[in-house]
Amino acid sequence: MIARSLAELSNDEVMSWRDAFHKSGCRIQQSPCYALALQRSGEQVGVAHGDGLMAVFTVADKVATVVCADIPVLSSALAPPDQVALMLREIRRLTGLSVYMPLVDASYRALAELAPVRLWARPPNSVIDWADDGAGLLERARIRGGSQIDRKRRLIERDGLILCSSLSAESTEREVLAVDDRSWKAAAGQSLRQRGRQAALYAALIGLQVASVTFLRHNGTAVAFRIDAQIASRLMCLKWSYDQAYARYSPGTYLLTTGLIAGWAGRGIRTVDLCGSPDHLKDLIYSHRVPRIDVWYGDGSAGRELEQERLAFDARLRANAQAGKGLRHAYP
Repeated sequence: MIARSLAELSNDEVMSWRDAFHKSGCRIQQSPCYALALQRSGEQVGVAHGDGLMAVFTVADKVATVVCADIPVLSSALAPPDQVALMLREIRRLTGLSVYMPLVDASYRALAELAPVRLWARPPNSVIDWADDGAGLLERARIRGGSQIDRKRRLIERDGLILCSSLSAESTEREVLAVDDRSWKAAAGQSLRQRGRQAALYAALIGLQVASVTFLRHNGTAVAFRIDAQIASRLMCLKWSYDQAYARYSPGTYLLTTGLIAGWAGRGIRTVDLCGSPDHLKDLIYSHRVPRIDVWYGDGSAGRELEQERLAFDARLRANAQAGKGLRHAYP
């Protein structure tokens, strides 16, 4: 197992990585194109590889962070904990920094038996079983959300809001940011432009055609969007947002019910990954949830501080959910 910067990989190594991803990739974060998008956004990107494994990490603020969804390592099978432990050690050896592996599948708790890591529980990831091509999605949403699902859909259709996509990457990037700038996230300091390099990352993913965008439009203007990435039979819904002026239509709910079915039924999808912790919208539509943890390998005091910060945020999310409040209320 060795770790190097992304820029040090040869063309042959990148091609080999691409082939491995096409054969075994299960999360978009394992893709060489995702690593390139991170680099284009301004991140310092490294790659750990060897023994049939590959993982991407970024370096910032004296921490090396493994880039991952719940499965952090590209491998022909689920990477065993001993190999992941070797990867963590190699990244720490190369960078001299503590290594953080956020929001990974809880099965990686076994790392605690192999390395001096710090672990803490995080909220689970929400997933939709799409084996029925979304046939049960609307009914599940109706059972959990009542008549609002159909009332909002009829309101959208009555007022002429329509689903569609942009014709070019440039216009798509522009419209995504324009919608997000008018969302509640912008008012809370959580829009793509306000969260570090997020705007540049998603622009790069769209430009590289790693991600696709579905818009909800009104009189030709984009008022909501959903960004997706398909990896084999898994659809990852990476991000969605809407113009706050259209909140009464519940655009997110429409995009993740009627919009998902319209765009992805009959296209070989078996799983829809909602890519995030439980919230009011995900509660309406998820089929099951995957327990997750954070893994910290390195400086103990820094690890404790990060754990306290993350757990405090998770507690705010739970309190909001129990009070029937939306995600926006979790931010100061």
